[in-house]
Amino acid sequence: MPEEIRVWQINESDALTEVKRSKLNLEARIEKWLSNDISLLSADLFVIGKQVATEWGGYIDLLCLDASGKLVVVELKRDKTPREVTAQALDYASWVNNLDAEQIGVIAAPRLNGNSLGAAFQSRFGTELPESLSEPPALRIVASEIDDSTERIIHYLAETYGIDINAVRFQFFQAPDGREFLVRSFTVAPEVIEQKVTSRSSKRTPHVTREQFFEALDQNGKTVFERVLEHARSASPEMAVKWGTVGFSMNINLDGKRVAVFEGYPPKSVYKQSIYTTRYSILALTQVPEQEIANLWSKVQATRLFQQTAGIELKCPIDHAFNDEQIQELITWLDEVAAAVVKYGLKQ
Repeated sequence: MPEEIRVWQINESDALTEVKRSKLNLEARIEKWLSNDISLLSADLFVIGKQVATEWGGYIDLLCLDASGKLVVVELKRDKTPREVTAQALDYASWVNNLDAEQIGVIAAPRLNGNSLGAAFQSRFGTELPESLSEPPALRIVASEIDDSTERIIHYLAETYGIDINAVRFQFFQAPDGREFLVRSFTVAPEVIEQKVTSRSSKRTPHVTREQFFEALDQNGKTVFERVLEHARSASPEMAVKWGTVGFSMNINLDGKRVAVFEGYPPKSVYKQSIYTTRYSILALTQVPEQEIANLWSKVQATRLFQQTAGIELKCPIDHAFNDEQIQELITWLDEVAAAVVKYGLKQ
């Protein structure tokens, strides 16, 4: 059961007057307070994104990094039930878990005033940003009320499986003289979460190798990815492969900065065996005109190799055998995207 919190005001004569709890006038106030001062939630958080669009059409309320470099998904209850927002946070965490450092930098860029994510992290925490950001994300559900069922779910996930999940309850009190008070409480004690997460895993998830990636593919995937990766090595300019914890991104190097052109995933990933576009990266990092990107996207959709996702990206599912013409069509289009990135260059 949620812990009952009561507040008393001590007056000048040392008498106590209970401060009655009031309805929090609009949970949007919580979002505003947290956006202005994330330390209300935790002293070691750094907000890198607000209303972050996922590839599945959802929007993460706040995306943060903690002092260890772990990503933290913060979801506010608003008009959803506590159970709905908990399920939504878990869904978002599955997407965040597949982001690499380059993608995280793109998400954070609008809030960094031209600085790099590493420099901003160093300034905020006085330590270097870890080279690998592959640790599973933490989840924080924020609400004015948490029901018993949701508390049981959070306790079970945190204490049994060591998942870094917690619900944070902000309660609003108003004294007879009109003064307002905000009280914070946690469903699971933060020190319990830390102990469980630490005992569950003391090391970060390693990056997959090319050999491991290909072992995970079926024959359809091997045929397509072998051709695509072979072409990338001989392309001009050469495309650089960056292996992540699940799949890889194919990148163009511009003045020392990588711009992802597409991403590849194996069958058992959340994306299934597929190639994903990286429109968000190209829009955020380069000067390629939006209309030119839109034209390129329309062109490849006409081939019927790619499908529209719930977000702004396209997905090429490799769930059947591709013939030589289809593979060459895919490679030609990827070359056109890379050429546009090189032509227009990085944003100043």
